[in-house]
Amino acid sequence: MVSSTGDWIFRFALPVLVLQLTGSAVSTALTYAVEFIPFVVIGLFSGVVADRSDRRKLMIACDVVSALLVTGVGFLCLTDPPAWLVIVAAFLLGCVRPFSFPAFQALITERVAPERRASMNAWVQSADGTLALLGPVAGVAVVTLLGPTVASFANATSFTLASLLICATSVTRAGPRLLTSLGAACRSLVPDSLAALRLIKTDRSMLWATALLTLSNFTFPAAAANLVYIVAGPDGDVPASLAFVSAALGLGAVLGAVTAPALLRRFSPGALMAGAMAVKALALAVPAIRPGVGSLTACWFVVGVTTSVFIVPWRTYRQAAVDNDFLGRVVGLQRAIPFAAIPVSSLVGSWLVVEFGPAALFGVIAVVQFFVWLGTRFSPLGRADSTDATRGQPPAVPRARPAAEKHPMNSH
Repeated sequence: MVSSTGDWIFRFALPVLVLQLTGSAVSTALTYAVEFIPFVVIGLFSGVVADRSDRRKLMIACDVVSALLVTGVGFLCLTDPPAWLVIVAAFLLGCVRPFSFPAFQALITERVAPERRASMNAWVQSADGTLALLGPVAGVAVVTLLGPTVASFANATSFTLASLLICATSVTRAGPRLLTSLGAACRSLVPDSLAALRLIKTDRSMLWATALLTLSNFTFPAAAANLVYIVAGPDGDVPASLAFVSAALGLGAVLGAVTAPALLRRFSPGALMAGAMAVKALALAVPAIRPGVGSLTACWFVVGVTTSVFIVPWRTYRQAAVDNDFLGRVVGLQRAIPFAAIPVSSLVGSWLVVEFGPAALFGVIAVVQFFVWLGTRFSPLGRADSTDATRGQPPAVPRARPAAEKHPMNSH
């Protein structure tokens, strides 16, 4: 929560800075897009690092490096930099994040009992949603009143505090994941990544989820990448309405996360995920039919609700289906592959906005989201069922583990 508070301020700082420097929708969307490129490249093996290392120490290292990088961005802002240098800084910061996320997701299964994981996933999603609700207000206020420089230093402070809080957590033995040398870690990257791919192919629900999440990233992310341009226009003057539109996403995410555990007790994960995808398609069509800040706010709110209703059962299902020794690399791959779509969708979205207007953008992504719902509803993902795992019973799906790697160190 501490780290993400600064991130929300910083999330507005770089796009606004680039928009003010260039007045270009493409450059602004590119700033958003380059942060996801490292997830595609580094994410292919960052999960291996999370599985083979002390996850707690890895998360601390990520926050420390991020704090140093963002501090550098703050000093960069003082020099009136060229836009390309700001984009490079965003790229470097994005290179750290792919290591932190799989480590954190795997740490949950390492320290939280199976019967409590649905609630823990809801807590995590609620925290993200709360910050998504409050963060845009703080972000727009700081960037508008104090500028991107102060926003950068605020984010650096948040990373520093987050690393100190993780240092304060208890130390648990990492067991066989610990490696004795950098060479051993490098030698494990290819076989461990291939093991994760085989594991995903073993469970057809996870295979379909990977494909559908990739397609889904051609929808809402295309609009989110261009939100600053849609609301502020080419001159980069940020109105207060930008904060309200973005905050609606957070409010929806909180409500969705709060209700998701109760819904999981009544419906299967597959049914919840399919329903969420259907409602999201309807929400994305609203700004296409009736453009304006009001429709954007309603759309962002419903997308927040449906995202949480999808994420909580999906993560709970995956935690039940995948052995903890392999979870980091599976999470890394299932983040890297879908994220490959975001840079493309961001740039295509900026082209649609400039050439045809926001209504055309939302019309296109609503159609794509409709096909995402069809795929979810009629694929094995829509029939996924691990509700007995959320009640503390053995998971309905066998804990997938490649036969060639019955012990985590066999790949060496």
